[in-house]
Amino acid sequence: MGQLQTKKIYVHQLEPGMYVSGLDRPWLETPFYLQGFMIRNAGEVQKLALYCDYVYVDYEKSIANLNVEVSHKLSHSRKLGIAATPFTKELGTRRIVKYDEQNAVTEEIKTAHQAYENIKGEFEDMASRISSGKTLSIANLNDVVNPLVDSILRNPGASIWLARLKSQDSYTYRHCIAVAIWCSVIGRQIGLPKKELTLLSMGGMLLDIGKLKIPGAILNKTAQLSEREFTLVKKHVELSLKMVESSSRTLPQAVIDMIASHHERFNGSGYPRALQGTQIPLYARIAAIADCYDAVTSQRVYAQPIPHALAIKKMYEWRGYDFQPELIEAFIQSVGVYPTGTLVELSSGAVGIVIKENLGKRLRPQVLIILDSDKQQLPDFQEVNLADPSGSIDILRTLEPGAYGLDPEALYI
Repeated sequence: MGQLQTKKIYVHQLEPGMYVSGLDRPWLETPFYLQGFMIRNAGEVQKLALYCDYVYVDYEKSIANLNVEVSHKLSHSRKLGIAATPFTKELGTRRIVKYDEQNAVTEEIKTAHQAYENIKGEFEDMASRISSGKTLSIANLNDVVNPLVDSILRNPGASIWLARLKSQDSYTYRHCIAVAIWCSVIGRQIGLPKKELTLLSMGGMLLDIGKLKIPGAILNKTAQLSEREFTLVKKHVELSLKMVESSSRTLPQAVIDMIASHHERFNGSGYPRALQGTQIPLYARIAAIADCYDAVTSQRVYAQPIPHALAIKKMYEWRGYDFQPELIEAFIQSVGVYPTGTLVELSSGAVGIVIKENLGKRLRPQVLIILDSDKQQLPDFQEVNLADPSGSIDILRTLEPGAYGLDPEALYI
């Protein structure tokens, strides 16, 4: 009604319940890259003060009673009581947890790798039973998923590294494990408790289990699918549901709903029921992002992979259409500009692998140097923090796995 929806607010004026939608500097230069967020406590105000003098507050998304002066158009004595968005209301019904990193990636990677291999073995067993006409068995799924979730809680960077490895294994089961990781990583980012992260990972593992019942000639077809073939592919949702519902173990309804709705889209353009917005269960909204990201960044018989940076750019553009904006922003913040495990060439000519993102300087992560400026392997790898004020080295470009004979899948061990 002519009223301003956002207002420049000095950081010291911020209060819990205010929704910060903009900063006085690019998001990339802060820990809050592409992430509007709600102020929850004084600690978050103090953290903002390390990077910003002022921010922009969105009154429509804020839940506080805002008594700051909005502008000369509004009475400076008016208090604005603004209703929460559906997403903040939704999270408000859950127990939200704040997680801190407990281990360095270099400490966590072997544990995460073992958890990954255990899940891989379990998935191979499930696939073998299905191919031989037996009933899907998921009795051990919780036991193999829990260690992976524990690792993600300690430091998601190690599992992010594993999820981004594009091995020569079967796309279907490598994709299923990667989606399980991405779902848990997103859940951790928005503060869901461990029990929910475990359910998210279990659901991620089972989203596409029904594709094992679809002829490989269709799944691996390089030409465009016919309408009949595409209809059959879409039936993998129904097949997945039938398989898990006929298994020996009863899954929580939240996981069933996640499987049923992971191809729904935020604007109602998805399938099978054309649900939209928050009609789509939260787990399914998260799974849609995880499923899409891993698919577009993977080699498939009918499509070439796209780089991480382009993938997150495109998915950010699709927010509000295909995906919930708050969840896309949480996903981007969780993976960063240079995810753990990214091969990079530096301005010095040296080549390394990203082992940790610096939240305040996302373009200048910590890198493990593997090759010197002459592209010769170092006898002892060297850790370099590109954010060090005394340094002058930048990332020149990212490299594809295999560049200069380097394979991230072998390097992480």
